[in-house]
Parts: sequence; structure tokens; C-alpha cells
Amino acid sequence: MERVAAMSILDQFTRLSLPDCSFANQTIVITGANTGLGLEAARHFVRLGASKVILGCRNAASGAAAMVDISSSTGRDDVCEVWELDMADFTSIHRFVQRASALERLDAVVANAGVAKVRHSMTTAGIETTIAVNVVGTFLLAIGSLPLLRKSTAQTGIPGHLVIVSSGVHKWVRNEIAPLSFSPMS
Repeated sequence: MERVAAMSILDQFTRLSLPDCSFANQTIVITGANTGLGLEAARHFVRLGASKVILGCRNAASGAAAMVDISSSTGRDDVCEVWELDMADFTSIHRFVQRASALERLDAVVANAGVAKVRHSMTTAGIETTIAVNVVGTFLLAIGSLPLLRKSTAQTGIPGHLVIVSSGVHKWVRNEIAPLSFSPMS
């Protein structure tokens, strides 16, 4: 067990080769693209020649800073666009999907946005925030994106991609909940 844990830690420091496939002429949407995995994924898509990379971000100013960072690190301007998207707000998701449906093509959606709240909070719709963003909002975006992904695949012959990023944060939870007990119904 200790050897497996040590190898797992060492694997995190292994330098991976950069992808080199072409995304020329492709349009990519990435949510949560202003930081972390979303930012780095956006940078890779731009570096790999995508014609348009849409950064779906809750905060437009953070998205704009990410766009400048990507442009300066790749040397490619006018590839990224920042579209506001609040995954906790289902109206925002609907507006985003409607806007995306006007795109000429959509080749990939990387649903990366997510939250890990320390304190319990509710959205304006009355849904716990973590569930609203990481589950309900993600699948509303995914389902809304599928028609355009399919249409683009039919037009270009390039298979569309829908990627839903997840994490192992659930492993952090301590099991302090009393086990449920069920009694037979009479």
C-alpha cells in the first residue's frame, strides 16, 4: 500500500509530453477557463491551432485577464473570446447555450467549471450550490450543447467532443452522517 501511495505521489511530478494534434478551424468552449485546468486546457487548444476558443467564465474581468495571459503565452491574438457564464444560474446557462447555438460550428465543449464549497450555501433557485454547479448546471450545459455538436459533426465529419471534468474532492468528506435506518412499511 505504501509503495502504491509513493508511486502515486511520484507520478504527479512526471513531465508529460505536450499534445501535438491539430485543432485548426475548430471552435472550442471551455467553462471555468480563467484558472487551473480550464485555463491550461484553453492555452493548449489555442497553441494547437483552434480558430476560436470561448472562455466561459463567471467573472468577465477574470476571463479577460486569462485571455490576455493565453494570448501572450501562445503569440496568438483574436482566438479567445470571453463569454459570461454562471453555472449556478440556470438562466445564465440558457443564455450561454442560446448564444452558442448561433455559432457556425462547435467542435468541443470542456465542462470544467466547478465549485467545492466549505460552507453550505443555496443558489437563488433554492438548490445547494455544489449540486447546482457541479451536477445540474453542468448537465444543462451538456444537454444544451449536444445539438450543435451533432450538427457540426454532420457538417465537418470531425467528431464532436463533450468532456465533463470531475475530481476526487468527494474523498475529502468525513463520514459523520449517522447511517439511515429503514423500518418496514405497514
